[in-house]
Amino acid sequence: MAFSSSSSSLSVITFLLLSPLCFSRDSPSQIPDATLNLSLLWYGQFTPVQKERVHDFIESLNFDAKEGLDPKVSAWWKVVESYQERYEVKEIYRQKKSNQTVAPRIKVKVVRSYVDEKMMFGKDLTIDNGEKLVETATGNMSKVVPVILLAPQVTAQHVGFCNGTCQEYGLTINSNIKGQKKKQPYIIVSDPEVQCPGECAWPFHIANKGPHGMTYQPPSGEIGADAMIIQLATGLADVATNPAITESLFKSEPPYNTEGNHKSSIYIVDPATKCTRVFGSGAFPGFTGRIRVDPLTGGAFNSHGINHLKFLIPSIWDPKTKSCYNSIGVNIDMGKVNELQNTMEDEQKSLVDEIRTALEDRRNTTEAISVD
Repeated sequence: MAFSSSSSSLSVITFLLLSPLCFSRDSPSQIPDATLNLSLLWYGQFTPVQKERVHDFIESLNFDAKEGLDPKVSAWWKVVESYQERYEVKEIYRQKKSNQTVAPRIKVKVVRSYVDEKMMFGKDLTIDNGEKLVETATGNMSKVVPVILLAPQVTAQHVGFCNGTCQEYGLTINSNIKGQKKKQPYIIVSDPEVQCPGECAWPFHIANKGPHGMTYQPPSGEIGADAMIIQLATGLADVATNPAITESLFKSEPPYNTEGNHKSSIYIVDPATKCTRVFGSGAFPGFTGRIRVDPLTGGAFNSHGINHLKFLIPSIWDPKTKSCYNSIGVNIDMGKVNELQNTMEDEQKSLVDEIRTALEDRRNTTEAISVD
């Protein structure tokens, strides 16, 4: 019996020592998360509500606790994360039996928040001082995305704002980071409430072109705060899905092969911009789509964040369904939306021409009568 017990113990020890080696052949390594570190530069004067909304929205991107209300902002962000499936994941992260992989999470956090109420570079945003703002927001930090938030008193028409959008992202040509010059991604977002609400604050303000449609109360009570969230959400989604930028989101090397094997045909650039002014199912020009309205505040929303906060965020192009995904969970065919928009614009132009012709005929008739 003593010999049998010793032999049994030896077998157990041998199994425990060798089992990790055996299982490692079939179990993939834990795929590393990406990190989108944001450095916020508040350029100008902002209300407390505006600052709170921005921080709460960013924190809501990764908030997927079960106790929260649905639909969640984090569900929308998971569509952003799915864009990393365009690449072939490296062998060590791949499931052997099913050959399935899970897209890396993109953890978003604010690593710095800087306020410049005096606006050291002036109140007019240009290409030159825009680059200076990016450098100021970046500082000496590496692998950080500066987000420049422009107060209502700052004009940005010189860089293309108020022409269908009030945000932009890109890469600066040269940015001096820790003594090295490299391309630096950035996001610039403006508060459009004063400068161009008709362009960028819809549906909280009447649109200045196309079908006006219905306007809604902002969920926070401040048009500028929630209009800025729509622009910020668009910029964050477009940045995090851009293949020229996502590779830099990992602390070391990315968990996938980035050259020659990505399925670019179904993954588009700027997926949130693609779905501009689409907030819910059944959307068409002048109509947000089916969204929700808080019965207590009257604020319009389509997603929930931390602390049961409500947000209205834009839809995003879903590569799996090839349509616009919104937080309500319904996909929208943007081809039909664009076709409808073109039809409505043509009909609107035709109506304007008819009215103009009728007025001209009436004026001619009046002039003929007066001459007689």
